[in-house]
Amino acid sequence: MKTIIAASGGVDSTYALWKTLTSTQDDVTAVTLNFNGITAEIKQQYDVRGISGIKGSSRSARVSLITDWLRQNVRDFASVTVNVLPDLMDKGLPNSPQTMLVNWAVPKINAGEADKIVSSAERENDGYANCGTVSDRMGGAAAAKSVFVQKATRGEIDFMLLNPTYSHAVAMSEMPAILVDLTRSCDRNIEVPCGVCMKCSKRKFFAEALASGKTATEVTQYVIDKSTPQPGRWRSMKYWLAEEVPTCDRPASDETWDMPSWPTSYKVP
Repeated sequence: MKTIIAASGGVDSTYALWKTLTSTQDDVTAVTLNFNGITAEIKQQYDVRGISGIKGSSRSARVSLITDWLRQNVRDFASVTVNVLPDLMDKGLPNSPQTMLVNWAVPKINAGEADKIVSSAERENDGYANCGTVSDRMGGAAAAKSVFVQKATRGEIDFMLLNPTYSHAVAMSEMPAILVDLTRSCDRNIEVPCGVCMKCSKRKFFAEALASGKTATEVTQYVIDKSTPQPGRWRSMKYWLAEEVPTCDRPASDETWDMPSWPTSYKVP
């Protein structure tokens, strides 16, 4: 099995890569997306989401530290950096790193050069956009699956982290501590985390919860309970943890919306 996995330097993508390397014999290619060529005009024209302002060179350097460690301590695999331009985007869909990876990988899968895409999307980072509902704001993972279903003639896409039993706590407790320390989550500075952005707050929360003696299962269940205060409603960690407020025209007290429609894995029949 020839498998393609994104490598962004964050906890989730590193866990997906580490888990695949340690639990399968797949021939793995880790793909780092470079967003330096995406201008403000492209962002608006193609509805680009989930792109931080971190320079591609900084991200690639951080990813290299992670992939070098994995090669030395787990096993060998291939790495490639892809410069993202509009040819990896679709009009009419939200374009996120997940859809861009699918658009890069599908031609290779169709040609028999690869067989599978492993997505590192997880429930919180895929369901945390402001003010969306299932009907009017498609998540990145759902868009990625839509692109795959439309364009792939063979192969599969695996959303291995999109399940209620996964959270940062699972990744941070299962991976070797040195590997966790190599990952970065900050949207503002990949080398010296700011400590105050949503991703930094989230990482601190999980680290402190595990350090207190709670198991990954206990921490994950706590997050699920806090994020689903009512049946069928979703409240992102950005509200109950980072204390952000909605930025659209909604009452300030309305911090929940329809439960995101997370996709399931798919294999071309």
